[in-house]
Amino acid sequence: MNTHNSEEKIILALDGLNKNEIMNFLIKCPQIRWVKVGLELFCKEGPEIIKILRKMGKKIFLDLKIYDIPNTMYATCYQISKLGVDIISVHASAGSRALKISKKASLDGSSELNLNPPTLLGVTVLTSFSSEDIKIDFNIQTSIEENVLKLAELSFKSGLDGCVCSPRELKTLRLTYDENFQLITPGIRLEEKTKHDQKRVMTPKKAILSGASKLVIGRSITQSENPARVFLDICKSIT
Repeated sequence: MNTHNSEEKIILALDGLNKNEIMNFLIKCPQIRWVKVGLELFCKEGPEIIKILRKMGKKIFLDLKIYDIPNTMYATCYQISKLGVDIISVHASAGSRALKISKKASLDGSSELNLNPPTLLGVTVLTSFSSEDIKIDFNIQTSIEENVLKLAELSFKSGLDGCVCSPRELKTLRLTYDENFQLITPGIRLEEKTKHDQKRVMTPKKAILSGASKLVIGRSITQSENPARVFLDICKSIT
């Protein structure tokens, strides 16, 4: 079975690992093409981890979920795009002006060094939230799905390349947006009963069938006894 295309759809989240653990892990699992560097890892290892991963030939999703005033978001996205990463995330709730200027920054920064411009994603509603959470914490009376759809629309109209959403909103979003608008999906579990700190989850196969462009998967692979086998099994399941 040819799993080449499937390997492009899996982004390995490197959460909880240090630089040496990451290098050893990726040497043992060379078939992994995409990795996600989150805020914790970036704060721990700094831009050096990006250089290491690029030297190893990996494609990188730098998931910092940037959220600030427009000028600061421009300056941040400008600098990040010069690192040579492939995907950057910003919070869609920062608003249209901030999203538009962030997109411009990603193009300006990458072009300065003749790099390919990164894909810019708008983060909708974090997968750790439930409808009850957003009602209690933020006095938002509409459903999570309604909020995700609104933030995805804002991302699209602001010129972003896609959005980050939970698996539960995939089908509705894919009915509205074609494959050119990427839907990147965390909250992926090999068994839906295993949720950890995320509440809106789905299996890899169901998420791909629902319209996901790529899946972010971490602990299910990194904490398994045989990561290479688990990765291959996931690839086979979505082929």
